[in-house]
Amino acid sequence: MVQTLASLKELRDAKEDIVQLKKTHPDLFEDLLHVVSLTRQLQIKYGYMGSLLMDEDMDEFKPEYVKDSILSLYQQEVKKLLRHKEVGLVKDLMEKHRNIGDPKLFLLILGAKPEVLQGSTIFK
Repeated sequence: MVQTLASLKELRDAKEDIVQLKKTHPDLFEDLLHVVSLTRQLQIKYGYMGSLLMDEDMDEFKPEYVKDSILSLYQQEVKKLLRHKEVGLVKDLMEKHRNIGDPKLFLLILGAKPEVLQGSTIFK
């Protein structure tokens, strides 16, 4: 699956919403940032994390080369985020910006600038 961004405005809007989430719910943002960072460090597809958070079919994104024990630990970290009392705000953010795709949204959370992601192609 390949997604390209339709507009820089959509990326900027998403970044603005992320900054707002960070300001208004810093503890939730830190939990989200932790899981996004872990996803990147373990080289797990962002689509897998997105599928776990949104309770969607994740077969397309399931890591093939990650040991089951590591994957289990990763899933526990995602579940911690899902147990946060305000996790609905994260799900709302993801749903609102679904058109830009999980990879770009999560890269924005990690601090990427919208201009860098504009028009770039990211796989899963």
